[in-house]
Amino acid sequence: MKRALAFLAIALLLIVAAGALSATRACAHDPRFACSPRDSGHPIVITEPEKSWAFYGRLGAGEEDRYEIETPHAVAVPVQLLVDQRDAGNAARPVAAVADPSGRAVATMDLSRMQPFFEPFSRVTYLESPERVIGFPAGRSTITVTMHGGELRQRYTLAIGADERFSIWEMPYLTGAVYRIHTRSF
Repeated sequence: MKRALAFLAIALLLIVAAGALSATRACAHDPRFACSPRDSGHPIVITEPEKSWAFYGRLGAGEEDRYEIETPHAVAVPVQLLVDQRDAGNAARPVAAVADPSGRAVATMDLSRMQPFFEPFSRVTYLESPERVIGFPAGRSTITVTMHGGELRQRYTLAIGADERFSIWEMPYLTGAVYRIHTRSF
């Protein structure tokens, strides 16, 4: 009996390890939660903008989430805003303002030309902005997300980067994150 349980435990460990190793390349953003609002005193710092990230936040009127893109070299990466289609009845929509390290405005993004998009990883349909490739010079650029057009708090997603990869150690976190995204628990 003990030998059978040990064999079963080893087999299960090998299956989980094989699944985790095969998931190092994935077709999904690495999800993170903004714990909104995040001002300039407590920004979310992104040091690997090439990696594919999805930051989930929730803002009300007058609040902002500030992201700082820190890179030692110039990089051009896709950036996009999304809103869960289940939240489409809320009139509030995110707007992102991008500035270079000197504070000069580089781009503004919104959902004025949004389209539906089904994301199979989290099994959620989003309303997404057109993807824009934005050049970030060396240094610390910023993306500031604010909410416009509504009185209620609204969930949003800021997607940045294109290199979709996860480490083995991120797998437990990803399982919980996908659950939170799907149930809108953020």
